[in-house]
Amino acid sequence: MRAGRLIIAVESPDDPAYRRATELAKTHREPAIDVVVANVSNRRGQKCTNILAALTRLTADDRFVVMLDADICPQSWWLGALVAPLATGDADLVNGHRWLVPKPPTLASVLVAHIDRALAVLPRLAPAGIVWGGSLALTRETLEILDLARTLDREVVEDLPIGGRVAETGLRLLTRRALRVPTPLRGSWRELWSFGRRQGQFVRLYRPRLWCCASLIATADFLARVVLAWHLLAEGSPPALRVLALVAALGSVATEFRRAVGRRIGVADGLVCTTYQHLLTWAILPIGAWYISLIWASAFTSVVRWAHVQYSLDRSGRVLAAQRHPYDPRRREV
Repeated sequence: MRAGRLIIAVESPDDPAYRRATELAKTHREPAIDVVVANVSNRRGQKCTNILAALTRLTADDRFVVMLDADICPQSWWLGALVAPLATGDADLVNGHRWLVPKPPTLASVLVAHIDRALAVLPRLAPAGIVWGGSLALTRETLEILDLARTLDREVVEDLPIGGRVAETGLRLLTRRALRVPTPLRGSWRELWSFGRRQGQFVRLYRPRLWCCASLIATADFLARVVLAWHLLAEGSPPALRVLALVAALGSVATEFRRAVGRRIGVADGLVCTTYQHLLTWAILPIGAWYISLIWASAFTSVVRWAHVQYSLDRSGRVLAAQRHPYDPRRREV
């Protein structure tokens, strides 16, 4: 299956992506590229504004619509697998999930990818309305039902509100397990921690029960590991050693399972990435400490920082104001 058109939405002509997109549009013929400038909006997240601007360029001939993030590196079969269930009438929306690929494989990037991959292989139930906006296909009829102009108004992010609307309307959402889309991950410890915290803030805002459940499980798991490690170090407890060894071994088994999933979708981890993953698993505490630091930091949602924009939100998560900082060419968006 081939794309009919590609619409690239950017914030403004000052957006670093604008020049690259317009130059590409001049030389690329199939599919034709349409660059739309969404302009700055302080009443919703800029990504939401960009999506709404792109949707104004649709025509009556555009039967299926695919929303995708600019940083994904999809497989050659990705588009066909995403749209096929719509063409056969088996779903109203089709979704996938990112598969983070550390580039380069630093300790920080491998740690974040390791945690995110664990979430990517979990079952995703349609009634929960969990949607990933980086790879989402829907029909024009579904687009009309979702009414994104209203659904995304005052929202800081697009996918979780869309998921909530899908659950409300009873639309048929299909999450295809094969559609795990390679997504490069890079950045410093600070950048990656901010990325993880922001993802947690979105869950806290839009799926508070899920956030509470995840925070309780993660905290209990980490505290149990701390207690076992203390008994091992302070008392040399053989039972504590056996339990910790079992936990680490199970972690390595899970790591190998996820690596097998990666190979099936065309993403094979190198030696450095694999070594880091197993070292983190056997270190027992670092992954848990990092994870709960993100979860509990994400409990505070009055301010959300996304790239060069800082959003102020009210208690219900609605955008009150947005403060923009200058584009920093050294800053990598994650």
